[in-house]
Amino acid sequence: MKISADNRGMTLVEVLVAISVFAVAMVVSGTILVKVVQLEKKSSIQNAIYEDGRIILQQISNEIQKGTIDFEEYYSVNVLQRGKNSDQIYYGANYGVYASRFYNPGKVLSGTATNPANLGVQCSFPSGQTDISKCEIVYTLSADLNTGQNPYTGDPADANAFCDNTLGKCTEPINEVNELYLIDLNGKKKTILGRKKIDNDGADGDYALGKLVMDGLDLDQNGFVDVFNCRSEYNCFGKTASEKNTLFGDVFNIGALRPPFKSADDFSTNYDVRMPRQSDWEEPFDPDSSYFVPISPFAVDVTDLRFIINPVEDPYKAYAEDEIKTHPSVTIIMKMGLAEETKADYPGTFSEITLQTTVAAGVLGSLDTYPATDNLDWIKALEGKVPSVGP
Repeated sequence: MKISADNRGMTLVEVLVAISVFAVAMVVSGTILVKVVQLEKKSSIQNAIYEDGRIILQQISNEIQKGTIDFEEYYSVNVLQRGKNSDQIYYGANYGVYASRFYNPGKVLSGTATNPANLGVQCSFPSGQTDISKCEIVYTLSADLNTGQNPYTGDPADANAFCDNTLGKCTEPINEVNELYLIDLNGKKKTILGRKKIDNDGADGDYALGKLVMDGLDLDQNGFVDVFNCRSEYNCFGKTASEKNTLFGDVFNIGALRPPFKSADDFSTNYDVRMPRQSDWEEPFDPDSSYFVPISPFAVDVTDLRFIINPVEDPYKAYAEDEIKTHPSVTIIMKMGLAEETKADYPGTFSEITLQTTVAAGVLGSLDTYPATDNLDWIKALEGKVPSVGP
């Protein structure tokens, strides 16, 4: 039996076809592998952004749960300092003015319906006495009365912590803001949160969560905070003599001349008070000069941050306003993405994430913020559009 063997090798065409098939398979496999790696990397980055966002929300929530909404600050910024440029709006001023809108100061001894010279009480004897410790008889009709309505004369629906008789932040939604003002249970520590501009190697369009803490000062020792001062670890404006003269000149132009400060010069000369301005939010972060300290990672960009304050009044001061009877809470809405510097390390597009939560304030009850004073200039600061003082 004859056996024949075919000893032919592969032709050039067959080799080329085999190489082509192998090349196509490798390209397809490589492309799939690259896409899988990119997808896994993108998912990992987005998970990291989400985790950073969760931590930021937790930081804000912790601050809310340790205190309550600072309605005094919202009234000062939105009503008393309405229409001013951000470099002329100061935090920590006008403390107690909002609370005074709920009080009826009673009658004077002559029987007139208003008490324009005093908030507090008057002595019936001796005549003209202003030091209550020396009073023989207190004129009870002059004692301040908390009416539970803002304003205590007129329609309380005309006024709240954001808008007072068409003055302030009066367009809907009036209670949606981009800065959160909080105060602790003792009324002596103010915390301010918002978006702070950061500088990532020349990219100045990114924002972090910024924080500032201020301490209340009772300079005249009457039991009420007079003004708030930046804590020493924050580099607040107003440290030098020239800065103080500018600062307190602006503050007193608010129209809120408050005892024990009789003038801007007296204030800047005798008291070491440093107050922040709203304009610093837009200044790139500088550890040597910024007083709003970023407390979120610079790898992420807080593209949007809003707070919905509920209700629009301090319910423990506005206890006579039915629609206000709910415990204060804050709804936080935040959008986040990669910062410009971080994007350069991760090619591709990354979608922003949106996080939202609602947190109830931790303080139950009212804070004492109503100042004892003999000067009503700070009540008259609203260009005569606030109801006159009277029962």
